[in-house]
Amino acid sequence: MGHCRRGMLKFTGICLVMLMVWCSAGVAATEPQSQSLVQPPAEEEAAPEQKPPEKPPELLPSYYPGIVPYAPYTTTFVPAPSTGMLAPYGYGAAEDTLMRGWERHPLGPVLVSPYLEYDGIYRTNIYQSYNDKKSDYVNLINPGIRFELPIAGQHSLSLGYLGNEFIYSRFNDLSHYDQNVNADAALNFSNLSLKFGNLFKAATEEPTSTTPERDYYRATPYFSVAYKVADLWRLEGNYQFDSVSFPKEINRIDDYQYNTLGATLFYKFWPKTFALVQYVAAIRTHPFNSPQDNVAQTPLAGLTWEPTAKLSGTVKFGYTFTNYDQKLPGRNNSPDTWALSIQTLYKFSPYTQLSLLAQRGIQEDVDSYSNPYINSGLFLTLSHVWHYFNVTSYLAFTYYNDDYFSTSIDTFTGELVKRNDDYTSFGAGLSRPLTKWLRVRLDYLYDNRGSNLSYVAYNEHRVLLGLQTSF
Repeated sequence: MGHCRRGMLKFTGICLVMLMVWCSAGVAATEPQSQSLVQPPAEEEAAPEQKPPEKPPELLPSYYPGIVPYAPYTTTFVPAPSTGMLAPYGYGAAEDTLMRGWERHPLGPVLVSPYLEYDGIYRTNIYQSYNDKKSDYVNLINPGIRFELPIAGQHSLSLGYLGNEFIYSRFNDLSHYDQNVNADAALNFSNLSLKFGNLFKAATEEPTSTTPERDYYRATPYFSVAYKVADLWRLEGNYQFDSVSFPKEINRIDDYQYNTLGATLFYKFWPKTFALVQYVAAIRTHPFNSPQDNVAQTPLAGLTWEPTAKLSGTVKFGYTFTNYDQKLPGRNNSPDTWALSIQTLYKFSPYTQLSLLAQRGIQEDVDSYSNPYINSGLFLTLSHVWHYFNVTSYLAFTYYNDDYFSTSIDTFTGELVKRNDDYTSFGAGLSRPLTKWLRVRLDYLYDNRGSNLSYVAYNEHRVLLGLQTSF
């Protein structure tokens, strides 16, 4: 617990310092568009007419802050930022419309965006082992296409596909091909907005020194509704069903089905600033491991800001109360902890922006019979467009701590310990268009996981060089 407290003090201190700096700068705060389905009308402000600055090149979808370090570097169930109004719970990647292409072509009323990417990745520790590390060169091919049907200028239907083909050079038995399909609908009326869709994934969890290779299916339908009651009030409801199933019987003990529901009330008390109160319930069932069935309830309160030119985001704090359906002796059947979700984006200029995501909540380890743990994480990304060279760059830093409730046996020492992991990573990357339809990218990522279980710790370097095309 000492490691956990020290890690949390560091991570909380960083969050608070950054928030105080931003607030003292007197920057008008905002909420990202993905956080709210209904945006109140922008207030008119008199301003002298001036020549707009040169528009910087748009960031590629795969280079958005907070996304780069997590895909396509890994296919395992590692902790990642839980974005959206259900954070710190829910599966944030579910609402990814799989749009990677930047060229759109009309096909009747439908807009088509094709995409193809090839990456060569050198990994120094493919099994994430604490010793006897094995390196390999991985060829990654990502074909994709997205269809979008705009309706009446304010509604849209979309269907996207993205493939991830991992081809290992030395360890051919690790090669696999993942499939991702997303269908999405957005309906926007004067005071009411609806959004619903489903992400389906057929993929392979890559083996590590502690987990086997496993094929799995993941389906995540979601639904959101937002209603503006008046100029000062807004109601929002969210629902997500996240289902993971393993086709092989030996792995089915880790199957799960999560129903996550949220209700949020917003009150506008300052221009472009809302107070919020929220209730989130995560109902977790395990078809082949019923003793792990539980319900986590989390009331939260915080602030959220509408989009402006500088700062946008949502900050909320709460407390999670968890209760297991079956009461087992020797187990904490009612684990609880304080909860946190911070999602902010600060634009220093049209060319430079800083993304901060922080979260804390009770999660479950899919690779360890759904054992619960407290995940406390910080995800920081700084991106900059060098417009003179037409180059987009980023720096990314991640830290999170996983503090488990149950005890485990260290196979080296034979001791029974309560597992506690500290994970840090550093990433950097560059991208540049070569032609209208072709771009080049270069990325580096360093991962390091420390643990009081000796066989869990590892570190790895990864270097990626790739080409992206949309034609």
